[in-house]
Amino acid sequence: MDNNIIEFTNFLLNHNFSSDLVEKFKIYQSTLTERNKKINLISKNSLDRIWSAHFLDSILICEEIDFSNKTVLDFGSGAGFPGIPIKILYPTMKICLIESVRKKALFLRYLLEKLELQNSEVLNIRFEDLGNQFINFFDIILVRAVRMDKIYYEKCAQLLKQKGAVILYKGKSCETELEKIECAMFFKNVRKFQKRDSALGTRNFIVIGKNG
Repeated sequence: MDNNIIEFTNFLLNHNFSSDLVEKFKIYQSTLTERNKKINLISKNSLDRIWSAHFLDSILICEEIDFSNKTVLDFGSGAGFPGIPIKILYPTMKICLIESVRKKALFLRYLLEKLELQNSEVLNIRFEDLGNQFINFFDIILVRAVRMDKIYYEKCAQLLKQKGAVILYKGKSCETELEKIECAMFFKNVRKFQKRDSALGTRNFIVIGKNG
């Protein structure tokens, strides 16, 4: 078995998730690899590192956050990261994947069917155009591959429940992002932490709670 799959499986076992879930991730890998030939979903350089660079990276946050029974929005989902890997681990979680590019949104719908994931939907829409039915709707908003600005933080504040939070996946440095959050005035309880992995290096997370 590939060392990356072994490391991923060990992470699941060490955090009380079933190793049987690896089979769903194998379906995810094969589906993504095949569709990536026609649609630019992930870089070709990361194709052979899917288990570490995308799957494991997506679920590292599960060491800190319990997603059970939460209503979650994945902003700019692309190939489904980080929302779908987290959803696989937490079947009771409700997930809404936002993807403005139609081809990618169609891929996400196809992937959800292949993985047989319930309580999941894909919206082919711009984040800022989400309607009033989603105001105060989400417990958590995930942001992994989007550059945030003031309009996005304003929208997050509208969409989150009173005790909701935004989780930002950041690279080695996140000081600039922390400065932007301080200026946004919509959030409090900013928490920053790091996760280190031999295959991934350092991943920073920022968790920011909604004011109120």
